[in-house]
Amino acid sequence: MIEIRKPDATLKKLLPPVVPRPEINYIPSQYAIPFSHNGKNYVFQNLTKQCIEGTLPACAKAGEGFDDLIAAQFLVPEGKDECAYYNQISGLMRAYSKKKGIRGYTILPTLGCNARCVYCYEEGMKQITMTPETVEQVIRFILDTHHGDKVKLAWFGGEPLLGEKTIDRICEAMREAGLEYKSSMISNGSLITPEIVKKMAGEWKLTHIQISMDGAERDYIARKRYYENRGNYRRVMDAVSQMSEAGIDVTIRCNVDEENWPRVPEFVDDLKFGIADKNKVGVYFAPLNDVRWGENDAQMWEKIRTARPLLEEAGFKTSPFMGLGLGFRANHCMADGDSVVITPDGSLYPCEHCPAESRFGDIWHGTTDEAARREFCHVDRTREKCRACPFLPDCTSFATCPVQDTHCREVHTLMALDALGRMVDMRESESTEEDNPIC
Repeated sequence: MIEIRKPDATLKKLLPPVVPRPEINYIPSQYAIPFSHNGKNYVFQNLTKQCIEGTLPACAKAGEGFDDLIAAQFLVPEGKDECAYYNQISGLMRAYSKKKGIRGYTILPTLGCNARCVYCYEEGMKQITMTPETVEQVIRFILDTHHGDKVKLAWFGGEPLLGEKTIDRICEAMREAGLEYKSSMISNGSLITPEIVKKMAGEWKLTHIQISMDGAERDYIARKRYYENRGNYRRVMDAVSQMSEAGIDVTIRCNVDEENWPRVPEFVDDLKFGIADKNKVGVYFAPLNDVRWGENDAQMWEKIRTARPLLEEAGFKTSPFMGLGLGFRANHCMADGDSVVITPDGSLYPCEHCPAESRFGDIWHGTTDEAARREFCHVDRTREKCRACPFLPDCTSFATCPVQDTHCREVHTLMALDALGRMVDMRESESTEEDNPIC
């Protein structure tokens, strides 16, 4: 068995060894993903995250020369319920990695926004803003509930920079309490000024920001629909460069569909020449929800996959393994992790995309409906269509997650094969460097 990538170290440590049994028929695991790259055959075990060179037999027994594949779970007993096995392992990993209490707080200073994006999923919500009294209670809630050495703050909205003073006050309170903290933000970027960049890098301790854009300038203007557009397209690019220079990691998310996709090369050119400092800037494309939930989602993802070289040639970072996890994840999103969402009225939710019925408490009374939170992220309730999917370990295992693609398995296959090819290339490159060290 020629190993290309080792299995997940924590998983390997926790799981008992598999002993091949001669009376059992073994078949390829549902999580074993075969693929070819540069004329060679490989198999990636998406549960253990191990990759080997070679192929798997359709059926085997212990003692026939495949015991190492059985021990590594590339081959599993015929008839094994692998979905139940995955949920069992996931529960074990959750118990092993579980941290007490809350460590992350996604805070919405306001639901107000200076844009009216045509695709906004918050459209129709009342645009309320945190009152000073609510801000002070948020601070008390964080101080009373946080666990761990560092508090993680994430600013969301609406447009969180419309709540600049709220961010100032909460960060100030963390310093007054002697707490170590760091923060991140999702923003449209149009309100960022050199003064705000200074605060981001200083008092706010902002380490990462995601900026949402919508393609070339004509698409950006038409889709953002700012109440006041003061050349925001170029202003955002200037702000990205300033944040990169200040040491803040910036990710530009470009929302796409079939209508704006033809002008993506124009958009990338604008980014290339409009952002002076690309050192800490990454870019990725994301289909709008209408596309993800439509019949042409796989075609859009294929276009996104093939556009990666365009971004790399322009000097931007991309995610080489998009859509494929290379380590076992016990928690797939904030809803089943150690974070909480705080809305402008002080309500608590498990996720910023959650429906109203998933509200489980508020900052004054804490958790008042634990059942609502548990019900939302009940991990054993796997969708029927997902039970036999090889990509289940890379997806949310609970059926209530509102985010999904219509042809999710086809999309995962498309992105995984691309990522696996890159993984093999990187491994071969590392091997070449080891064989030919630079003196």
